[in-house]
Amino acid sequence: MPSLFDYLERAFVGPIMMQKDFHMKVLIPNIRNIIKEYDIKYDPAVPVPSDDQLADRLFGAAIDFLERTGLYCNSTNRIVPFCKDEILRDLSHYSEGGTFGEGRDRTTIKPRRPGDPNPPWCHIGTGIMATSEEIAVAQVEGYAHVAQANSISIPALETVRGVPIVGGSPLELYGVFNAIAVGRKALWRAGRPGLPILNLCSASTTDTGTIAGCYPSVGLRPSDGWLIDFLAEMTIDFNNMNKLTFVNYMGGNVGSTDLAILGGYAGGAPGTALVMTAYHIAGCVFMKGAYHLTGPVDMNLGCSSTRAGLWVHAIVGRATSRNTNYCAIALPYAVSGPCTKTYFYEAAASMLAAVPSGYAGIQMSHPARAVVNNGVTPTEAQFAADVAHAIAKSGMGADRASELCNCLLEKYEEVIKHPPTDIAGKTYPELYDVETRKRSDVYDQFYKRILDELATMGIPIPE
Repeated sequence: MPSLFDYLERAFVGPIMMQKDFHMKVLIPNIRNIIKEYDIKYDPAVPVPSDDQLADRLFGAAIDFLERTGLYCNSTNRIVPFCKDEILRDLSHYSEGGTFGEGRDRTTIKPRRPGDPNPPWCHIGTGIMATSEEIAVAQVEGYAHVAQANSISIPALETVRGVPIVGGSPLELYGVFNAIAVGRKALWRAGRPGLPILNLCSASTTDTGTIAGCYPSVGLRPSDGWLIDFLAEMTIDFNNMNKLTFVNYMGGNVGSTDLAILGGYAGGAPGTALVMTAYHIAGCVFMKGAYHLTGPVDMNLGCSSTRAGLWVHAIVGRATSRNTNYCAIALPYAVSGPCTKTYFYEAAASMLAAVPSGYAGIQMSHPARAVVNNGVTPTEAQFAADVAHAIAKSGMGADRASELCNCLLEKYEEVIKHPPTDIAGKTYPELYDVETRKRSDVYDQFYKRILDELATMGIPIPE
């Protein structure tokens, strides 16, 4: 089996090609040809497919696609090639996911299969920007109080002493140090100091920031998780390869990451599903990951809760969970924000697409496309964990999940295509008391009403 070094070496000796030629002469033609050869078809009437033969064809197609296409290194203008036999050997030797956290919060993420009644790993929180340390601490404390939380993401901070953080500058390092310190402080206050941080730090955009965050006194541990990105589409660069090399050397948990663009180079739902499945495979064999964080993002709407987005998320989860033990965490994005009905419709649909399809874990649906500062609260985190656990416990299959998704889509599908101005919802300081951490009466009453509505629809909601 090739080592990470073997694959890195290929980035210097592989076939040389300009990036435009890679996209137009290799990537796009291979996507189009392979989805036809393997008969990968999207049925919009079935947002959560139960077709195991389709899932297995998609997985086989992704292996073929990765072998024909490779990964493009835009730092050397070369293609990193893959061999089918190598891919299959690596996949067959992968047993289970990584182990994260310390003390009583130390846990190993386990593979799941479609329809598995075991609850998924719950990754709580987002890297959405916080405008102050006080708000960031309050948010993370709230995440840690979610009983089902297996890991968290910590927010990025907007400024350091009032100065905006600039990626690649020394201010990025200050932002990384501050954000991690805030996260650890909040976890300690919540009584869960061993809970792992799986997004490294959203304040870190460069390899320098990632490596600096690993310095022992900063607060990140080998038992945390480090997200290493693939670039859209099927591309890598020195920045992320430097991160990968360092984290691999120090024995940290690599989290291979992709956000396949639905409607971009991959085209529609079938092509996006093909590329997303290939990322999953490459995360295992190339990045030697401990887990994979994944989701499609609609190019125009910036979310994964569209009908096509749900289908892509579901069929990729089914394909990868049936054919590998490499653990994927489903990462959804919503158009709507906190304290809006449409947010909870979108979030519920995303959980229904992911959990019955066999994802090992779920992350809470990111509100308001993850672009509104302070635009997330612990309520959305608790909702994701409660619904994900309830869906798994119910033993719900894909067919029933698809029916429920169609009911939810009727409520929000047209709304998110032409969103009203207030769809971004409200922010943490508007919905919670920053000092006491208590949810406002308005949000409390709203949340109870939306839970009652969803339960009436048949969405599994814990009592």
